[in-house]
Amino acid sequence: MPLNRIVAVLGAPREGWPARALVGITAGLLLLAVVGDLLMVYDNRNATAWPGPPRGPWDLAPAISGAVGGALALTALRPRAGATAVGTAALTAALVVTATSVALWPLPKGMFGYPIALSEALALLLALAVVGLRCGPRWIGAVAVTAFLAASSDQLREGAGDTVTTALLMVLVGLAPGLYLRWRGHQREYHVERARAQERLAVARDLHDVVAHEVTGIVVQAQALRRISADRPETVVRALPDIEAAGIRALDSMRAMVSRLRGPDEVPLMSDVADGLARLAQAPGGPGVTVRVEVPLSELSPEIGTALLRIAQESVTNARRHARGATRVEVAVTATGERVRITVRDDGRATGGGGGGGFGLVGMAERARLLGGELTAGPAEHGWEVSALLPRRPCG
Repeated sequence: MPLNRIVAVLGAPREGWPARALVGITAGLLLLAVVGDLLMVYDNRNATAWPGPPRGPWDLAPAISGAVGGALALTALRPRAGATAVGTAALTAALVVTATSVALWPLPKGMFGYPIALSEALALLLALAVVGLRCGPRWIGAVAVTAFLAASSDQLREGAGDTVTTALLMVLVGLAPGLYLRWRGHQREYHVERARAQERLAVARDLHDVVAHEVTGIVVQAQALRRISADRPETVVRALPDIEAAGIRALDSMRAMVSRLRGPDEVPLMSDVADGLARLAQAPGGPGVTVRVEVPLSELSPEIGTALLRIAQESVTNARRHARGATRVEVAVTATGERVRITVRDDGRATGGGGGGGFGLVGMAERARLLGGELTAGPAEHGWEVSALLPRRPCG
């Protein structure tokens, strides 16, 4: 399971087969640990040269403690468990181990005593990891201290030895995976928001280019009308300079805005979407690209045409970079009622970047959402497919 999927499954309150599979695997490991502890008790009871006092029912206490603590840790691992439920379950699991140590303290221990069982150690580690991922600093601190006391209570079971260092190491090892996955989750959220913000700026730049073109036409028309207005009513003549001045002010303002947004090396927007799509098929290297357009692009608004081009460019680039073994990439623009659909499909096997590791498609999805459409990306029957459904005219 990819690391990003693990972060999403553990960190987000969602159900589904990945979450159920992860809980099932963890439950299986805990069950194996409990069975191993019980078998060890059985072997000790049947040892012919046991170097200690007679064994009793208290032999089962560590395995029972591990089973209860593991069950509580699995409760904390549930995808829909909130921070309070997770913290409470993890804290209780650590207290169960501590209580077991206190109960075993006055019993005769012989040479080996009743050390913390493997199932108890796994329950503590799992509880610490889940708390580190899902809970806030207060819960993390409380569970870390309680787990430290539980691990240190091994002294009460064996009657000798210094386990403080071991307990501290267990707490650090238990918290490390959860805190790391938490950091990765925050890092991914940051990159997703950054990609969305960058795409909003790109949309603003593209809209500026479109609107600037229209405003330029208004200014040209106003200037032409002013030249031929001698035979027209005086009211029209007086209105034309105002129209011209307003258009020029708007054009200057938008040019000033886009000059601050656009980088020095950024390529301006292609005015001809059809030409941009055709260039995708002509690009050298990588799998061959075929482009099929079944919609008159002239019927689409400039914003939608630009979005189609950007989505096609991003998807074809991803296919060329990340689709292992791909031999062809198909780009199709079709009509669906009052909407237009663009589909980009390749026949390769997606690697880390193509399967969602990058954030280019996050930006494309944000662009589609801003225009009133939607974008999906995922495995197809024979490769990888990106599909976007957009209105012919932007909503709002």
